[in-house]
Amino acid sequence: MSSIKLLSFPLLIFLEIVRSMEIMEILELSQVSRRTLNYLNLARISVETVHVVNGIVDKITIFNKSCTERKFQIEFLKTPQPVVGQMKVNNISIDVCGKNTTQQIINCNSNQFGYGLVHILTHMDKIFYRMEYSIGIELSTLNAMRGVLCHSIFRKCDYVQIRGRKETLSNEDCKYLLEKTQPTTGITIFSKLSPDFDYKKFSKNSTTQIHFQILHFSRLRVPNLGKMPLEDLKALDSEIANLGNHQFKEVDINDFLHHWIEGNNKKLRRLKLDGFKEAPDWDILLKDIVYTEWNPKERGRYYKSKYTDEVETIDCENGRDFRNKDGQLATVVHHLQFLDFLIWNDSFPK
Repeated sequence: MSSIKLLSFPLLIFLEIVRSMEIMEILELSQVSRRTLNYLNLARISVETVHVVNGIVDKITIFNKSCTERKFQIEFLKTPQPVVGQMKVNNISIDVCGKNTTQQIINCNSNQFGYGLVHILTHMDKIFYRMEYSIGIELSTLNAMRGVLCHSIFRKCDYVQIRGRKETLSNEDCKYLLEKTQPTTGITIFSKLSPDFDYKKFSKNSTTQIHFQILHFSRLRVPNLGKMPLEDLKALDSEIANLGNHQFKEVDINDFLHHWIEGNNKKLRRLKLDGFKEAPDWDILLKDIVYTEWNPKERGRYYKSKYTDEVETIDCENGRDFRNKDGQLATVVHHLQFLDFLIWNDSFPK
């Protein structure tokens, strides 16, 4: 069907047709004319979060709702390939070196990643309704990416992942990334943290008056936490925090649990700590805390936790239960090499 015939349909019929198309078909249709692009904007076509990663691979990916199946991808190949066509987005042309309609993949050369990324995302933002991004950035590429990250399109960011396990994240680089991306949901930091890393430090955006600190995000994952002070852990304002390679012992966690029992950390739903290959010393961990073993009449055996997309089920049969001063039920349980502190919104989740 030609674009002229498609645009001749009444708007409602046009909307139904384009909403049934694959993402690659919609992207190609948007390049036909300005009028077509405007019509697609009216269609309010929804897509799941757009995942942008750079470093070892440079690509833009859209998955299905559960993030189990790739729906569309633009990959910027590290090994240059012959140009076979062009993609016209945001009034510029980007060379294309391959296309697979079956797998919904478009290939470009990596030397166009920095140049093309902003234009592609800006163009897609005109097509798809309320599009959000998650960004995975290799810390070693940050200096090269600074000019790109300055673009306002990245302020639609939902989640940031800072990669590079051998790299060290400084306060300045963390502040820069958070100010430029302004993630609304969460952050994962795979890199090491500088010895003077300030976990509670605020970064203030003078225009929007938004404050950022890593302990503030709803979802927080830091596999290499380092020497975070106990007082910073008590300031945790996340709903779900997954922290690894930390310095906390049973006595510290006992202090934190008492802090929660007193009515603090009200947003917290799960705190997961690694480093417990053996069961903890429960006498120290639960000192001066009134707790009970699992009672099937009080709560279910399994706790369900959803970090972003996947739901994790934790067996709490061997957990110790207690309540805070407001009567909120919590469980601390040891499994594999983890110690989990879980707060129950629903005592019998389905």
